[in-house]
Amino acid sequence: MELKYGEWMRYNIRLIMCLMRFIKLSMVVFLIGCSLRTFAQSIPIVNAGFEANVIGAGTFQVLTPAGWSRWDPGLIINNSANAVGLIRPDLPQPYFPAGAPEGSQAALVFLAGPQAVEAGLQQTLAATLQANTRYRCAVQVGNIASGTSLPGSADGGNVFYNLEGFPGYRIDVLAGTNVAASDNNSIGATIPEGEFREARFFFDTGPAPAQLGQALGIRLVNLKHPGTTNAPNIEVDFDAVSLTAGSIPAAAQMGIARPGEQTEISISGTTGATYRVEYADSLLAASWSTLTNVPMPVSPQIVLDAEPAGNPTNRFYRAVVE
Repeated sequence: MELKYGEWMRYNIRLIMCLMRFIKLSMVVFLIGCSLRTFAQSIPIVNAGFEANVIGAGTFQVLTPAGWSRWDPGLIINNSANAVGLIRPDLPQPYFPAGAPEGSQAALVFLAGPQAVEAGLQQTLAATLQANTRYRCAVQVGNIASGTSLPGSADGGNVFYNLEGFPGYRIDVLAGTNVAASDNNSIGATIPEGEFREARFFFDTGPAPAQLGQALGIRLVNLKHPGTTNAPNIEVDFDAVSLTAGSIPAAAQMGIARPGEQTEISISGTTGATYRVEYADSLLAASWSTLTNVPMPVSPQIVLDAEPAGNPTNRFYRAVVE
């Protein structure tokens, strides 16, 4: 059985090499197969990049972004010390020197008042919660740096803001009025001042979720963690909000052959999913190293591991769905 599998693999590799010329790398990932289908579909979000309300270059404005509503359980938003709005960091300015991650603008949730109460933005979507589905949410989260506002901003300009520290964020995916899944500040401590980082998480629904058929929603929250005089923890910024829905990926099936100096790893799985190929020298290893991440637009795929020839150690592989 192993011999027949190895012969099949070598035939497919030779066929692809006849059709393509590619540079030999230490590790090459390529595709075999011809079927293609969409694994995850984007769920429409109104004004997901906060570009609908155009504001002046380099400024910030206090307003509720189009398509969104204020989430204010403590009734603290007063459009002054506590406010939501937009920032457009596309001119030389200290807040976000590299600009917004998507388009020119981002949303802001500014909480400088004395209340230790969270607040933010929320949107109810047209899509509803489905059974047996994997939902993936991604949002760019910004840790604004201190700086002086530019003319044309909501404060008139030339006002200095001490924005040191980070008050924490939370991203909720809602089903009706219930929270289906959250990212509770998982990357907050890793976002440098004046930069954005992408927060990502996913969740799966079973055959009969309690909120089946209820409207999905997104909530972007400033957690208002207490700060200090030097680091008051005031503002969180958000951009590039996305939510996708697709089938729950199946566990990968793997096959291994070694016709030459490289190990050929065949991975079959759910098209559209991503699998992380890991290796270790023992099945009992406490930790496994990542060889590569393999998107699966078609299945199966081949990964080549150019482990040095003659390596006396064993090497074990596994594929973990992301």
